[in-house]
Amino acid sequence: MLSVRVIGEIVMVLERSPEVIFMKLIRFGVAIFQRFSVGNVANKVTESATTTSVSELELAKLEELPTGNGVIGLLWVALRRLQALDVSKDDAKKLRLVIQGVKSYIHLEADYLLRIRRLESETLSEWKHLVASWKIQLNRAQTPEDKAKYENLLRSAHEYIKQFIEAGVKEVKEFKAVD
Repeated sequence: MLSVRVIGEIVMVLERSPEVIFMKLIRFGVAIFQRFSVGNVANKVTESATTTSVSELELAKLEELPTGNGVIGLLWVALRRLQALDVSKDDAKKLRLVIQGVKSYIHLEADYLLRIRRLESETLSEWKHLVASWKIQLNRAQTPEDKAKYENLLRSAHEYIKQFIEAGVKEVKEFKAVD
């Protein structure tokens, strides 16, 4: 039977997480004296290697964020360095973390862009619906003030629609859910 202290020593020697060691021991059929929990063993990563606390982190300004091409370049450099023969085990771990971070960043940026495109398309569609509604209101208007009001609204709506179309926004008839 293994005690929590022995498992903690195994964690330190093998440099693996307590959860991984616990699962391996169970698979090997080793009897464990106490119910093992993460709180019983000191986590080396969070106690000794962490130098930056969450409170010290600041949000990056928009100008500081990397461009899509910059991120792809970072991914390419990390992949090429990972393929080199002289990469140490620690460097390989760091490079894999960089690669995973870049992949996540690309995924988030693509999701953001898709949502923005969807919003732009929906906005263009709304402007077109407003134009149709205001044309009907203009035809029904009785007084010159009401007619002038709807003519001004239509003029500004046509300007907005023109700007959207010049920017390359296309009206989409049906949207698929983006979650």
